[in-house]
Amino acid sequence: MNNHTFTGRTHVETEESLNSVLSFPQVPFNVKNFVDSTHGTAQILSIDKNTGESTQRVILKQGWNAPIGHFTTDVEIFVLQGTVYQGGFSLRHLSYSFIPAGVPTGPWKAEEDTILLWMPDANPSYITQDYAELEQIPENSVYHPYMQTHERMTEYIPLQELHAMKWESTTFLPPGSARKSLYTNKKTGRATWILGLVPMWIEGNFYAGHPTTEEAYVISGDVLGHWSMSDDPFNRRYSAMRKDGYYWRPAHIPHGPFWTESGALLLFRTNDRLDCYWILHNPDITQQDQQRLQAALEQNK
Repeated sequence: MNNHTFTGRTHVETEESLNSVLSFPQVPFNVKNFVDSTHGTAQILSIDKNTGESTQRVILKQGWNAPIGHFTTDVEIFVLQGTVYQGGFSLRHLSYSFIPAGVPTGPWKAEEDTILLWMPDANPSYITQDYAELEQIPENSVYHPYMQTHERMTEYIPLQELHAMKWESTTFLPPGSARKSLYTNKKTGRATWILGLVPMWIEGNFYAGHPTTEEAYVISGDVLGHWSMSDDPFNRRYSAMRKDGYYWRPAHIPHGPFWTESGALLLFRTNDRLDCYWILHNPDITQQDQQRLQAALEQNK
C-alpha cells in the first residue's frame, strides 16, 4: 500500500483477496455478553480501525449461545454455512438479517459450527442487563416494549432467506444479471444485495466508477476482468475473483470491465446510492474500428 493518509477503511483489493480470504489470519471473536474466543473466531476482511466498522468472516462453534439483548450499533449478518438461531428465527445457509441499534434480539444459539459474514457499523456492545429477569424464550425479545415501540422497529429485518426471494432486474448491468435486494436505506441509498450472473455473461467494453464505497464477497462461481488493485488502483490489471474472494473499494476508483465463465453469486454492499459513470475500456481500439467502418462505407458508395 502506498503511504497515503486515509480515514475510514483501507482499500482491500489484491490477487490474494480476490482469489480467497480463507488464508486470512484468524483472531479471537469477542463481543462482551454475546460471544468470546471460546466459541468464536474471526477473519477481518476490512475494518475502520477508528470506529470498528468492519466486515468479518466469523466462525461460531457448535454449542455457542447468548441471551436476549440489543446491540449498540447496526449489525448485518449473512450466513455462509450452518445455522444460527436468533430468537424465533432460524438463519440458515444464505440467510440475512439487519439488526438496528437498540432493537432487542435473541436468545441466540448455534447447534452446529456456523460461518457468517459479520458486518457492524462500529465496535458493537451487547446490552443484556435490561432483559436479565426475562425467561430466555424468543417471544420475550419480540414482545418487549423496546421492540414494539422502538423508532427503528420497522427497519429490523430478522430474516431474509435468499432461497425464497424472487430475482429482480438490475439497473446498470446488461442481460444475464439479476439481483435480490436484502436491505436498502431509502434516505441514504445504502444497500445490501445479492448479484447473480449467468455463465458466459459479459459486461461490455467499458469500465466504471461510483461515488460510493463498494464491497463484494463471492458466494460461488467466478468473476474475471480488470481490477483496481490497492497497490496501484489507477492501473487496472487482469485477475480472477473466485469463491470466498473479497474486495472493499473506496469511492471513485475506476474498475472493469468484467465477465464470468461459470456464472457467479455475490453479496454486494454500498455505503450510499450506487450511481455510475462510464469510461470506454479501450478507446484507441474503438477509434480504429470506427475508422475501418468509415473506410468500408466509403468503398461501398
